[in-house]
Amino acid sequence: MVRWSQVWLWPICGQAAILLTGYNHWSNFTQNPSGEVAQALNGTVVEDLLVHSIRINVSEEGVLFAESLVRSGAGDGSPWDAVVHLGFEDEAKGLKLETMAFNLRASSTHPVVPEGPHLLPTTGDLGAVALNTHNPHELWSRNAGSFFCNEIYYRSLFFIRQQKRKRCRGALVPCLFIHVPPLHLMPLPESSLFVKTLLGDLIRASGCPTHKWWHVYG
Repeated sequence: MVRWSQVWLWPICGQAAILLTGYNHWSNFTQNPSGEVAQALNGTVVEDLLVHSIRINVSEEGVLFAESLVRSGAGDGSPWDAVVHLGFEDEAKGLKLETMAFNLRASSTHPVVPEGPHLLPTTGDLGAVALNTHNPHELWSRNAGSFFCNEIYYRSLFFIRQQKRKRCRGALVPCLFIHVPPLHLMPLPESSLFVKTLLGDLIRASGCPTHKWWHVYG
């Protein structure tokens, strides 16, 4: 039976929010830094936006559950102001910002979306993020792997692009995947602060006004 971790905080109706996901522990790993960071940031406020964190299982069911939250939107059904997925990369020497996702399911050799694009780039403005980020641990990656990290990234990007989910006029909802290193390489307070800084950079890079939030469909 699949058990979902507690959803700690849900934004009130009409409140702008960021969806942040991380994974539960799996296999021989007793903890998953991505879930620890997500939990640490749950309920914090970034650029006047509430961070809503969830932890999901490392499985197809977990990915589909996260996708359902991306699709359903915030408390009143409006799109999230940003969607950021966190995953664990045991070989990473720093946080890796994934620039794209592949149309490949984790559980088979079949595509996530039949007839969908082979690659989908992030909807976040990484140029602006790079200019604003001052953390020496930042690394860039063009390969999110072939496991569930890549699949949830592709599913989120496809939905945002297909449905033209916009944060404001001319700006799609920014979606980014970040691989988090082991906590002995980057302790939880440092990892959490860096991810929180990236969330702020991603929001500011969207170019949407900070004093008013609205969403546009189509």
